[in-house]
Amino acid sequence: MHLLWSVLISALVALTGLLLLLRWLGDCGAPVPLRTDVPAERGVLVAPRECAAVFGTALLFRILIFLAAALLAGRLLGGGGGSSWALDLWKKWDAWHYVNLAELGYEGYVENGQHLFVVFFPLYVWLVRLAARVIGNTMAAGLLVSFLCFGGGCVYLYRLAAWEYGRSAARWTLVFLSVFPYAFFFGGVMTESLFLLTTAAALWHIRRHHWLPAGVWGALAALTRMHGVLLILAAGAELVQSLGRFDWKRIFRTLPALLLPLLGTLAYLGLNWSVTGTPFGFTEMQKHWSQSFCWISETLWYVLQNAVSYYDETIRLQLWVPTLVLFPVFFGVLLAVNRRCRSMYTLYAFATLVLDYSLSWLLSAGRYLSCAVPFFLFAAVLTQRHRGASIALAAGGAVLFAVTLLGYLAGGQIM
Repeated sequence: MHLLWSVLISALVALTGLLLLLRWLGDCGAPVPLRTDVPAERGVLVAPRECAAVFGTALLFRILIFLAAALLAGRLLGGGGGSSWALDLWKKWDAWHYVNLAELGYEGYVENGQHLFVVFFPLYVWLVRLAARVIGNTMAAGLLVSFLCFGGGCVYLYRLAAWEYGRSAARWTLVFLSVFPYAFFFGGVMTESLFLLTTAAALWHIRRHHWLPAGVWGALAALTRMHGVLLILAAGAELVQSLGRFDWKRIFRTLPALLLPLLGTLAYLGLNWSVTGTPFGFTEMQKHWSQSFCWISETLWYVLQNAVSYYDETIRLQLWVPTLVLFPVFFGVLLAVNRRCRSMYTLYAFATLVLDYSLSWLLSAGRYLSCAVPFFLFAAVLTQRHRGASIALAAGGAVLFAVTLLGYLAGGQIM
C-alpha cells in the first residue's frame, strides 16, 4: 500500500509539473501543442487613494481580529484583562522564539548551549527589534510590524489582482485571503505578514516587468523565509513569456536583477556562519525540530497515517486532518485554474505547494499556505462569474477562521 501510494502521488505531482511547464513553453513560442487560455489583461491601475483605502481597511480588520480574540479569550476561555494580557494571548509557539530573538539576538538566545534558533530567518526579527526600541514593548512591536505588513501586502495583492482581472476579482482575492482559516496568523508575532508583503510586492513588480524592484523585494522575501528564492522561478517564467521566445540576450541582461533573491539567502547563510561557525549551521539545528527535506509522497503518507490513527483525537482533528485536507484542495484549485492564469502564477504556486509539503515533520501547513498568495487569486478567478459561490466560499472560510482562531487561543495544536 505504501509503495502504491508513493508511486501514485509522485506520478501525479510529476505529471502536473510537466503539464504546467509545457504550457509555459507553449506560451513562450516552443513547438508544443499546449498553451494557456489567458484573457486579455484588464490593466486596471489602482490610484493612490484607493491603495490607502485598502491599507486602512486591512489594518482595521487586523485590529478588530485582535480585539475579538481578546473578547473570546476573556469570555469563553477565562482570563484577565488589560493590554498586557491581550498581547500575551499571541505569545504562542514560534512567537516565543521571535520575541526572544528580538530581545536577546541570535548570539544571546541559546538553549542547552546550542544556537537552535538560527533556523528562524532574520528580517522579521530585525524589524521587531527596531520597532521595540521605539515602542518599548517587544510583543506590541511584533504585532505592529505584522499589522502594518499585512496592510502593505494587501495593497500589493489588490493591485496585482486588479491589473489581471479587475477590481471585483481584487476585492474577492483579499476577502478569501483574510478569511482563510489560518489567516489569523497574519496578526501574530510571526513572519506571515512580512512574507505576504515581500512576496506580493515582488509578484507585482514581476508582472509589471520592473525587474530591479522585483529582485529587491525578492531578496527581502528570501531574508524572511526559505521560499523567497522561488520568486526567481516566477520572474524567469514571466520574463520569457513576455518576450514570447527565448531571447537569450534580453534574458542575460535581466538575469542579475532576477537573481537578487539569492542575496537574501546568502545573507541568511552569513548569519549562520557568524553564529554557528558554518554557513549551513541551520541544517544541524533543524534536527532538534525534527525537520529535514522529505519527498512529498512520504510527507503525505505520514500525514495520512496520523490523520487516521493518531493516538490523541484532539490533535488529530486540530493538526493532521486539516493538513491532509488542505493539500487536495489547493492542488485541485491549481489544476482547475492552470489554463486561466499566467505561468508565473501557476509555476510559482506549484513549487510553493510542493515545497510546503516536503518536510519530514509538517506541523504548520495551514500557516505556510496562508502566504501562498496566487491561490487566493485563483479562488477569485474560479468564482468570478458566480457571486453565490464567492459568498458561500467566504462565509465558509469565515466560520472555519473563527473555529481555528478559538482553538489557537485555547492552546490547541494549531501552529
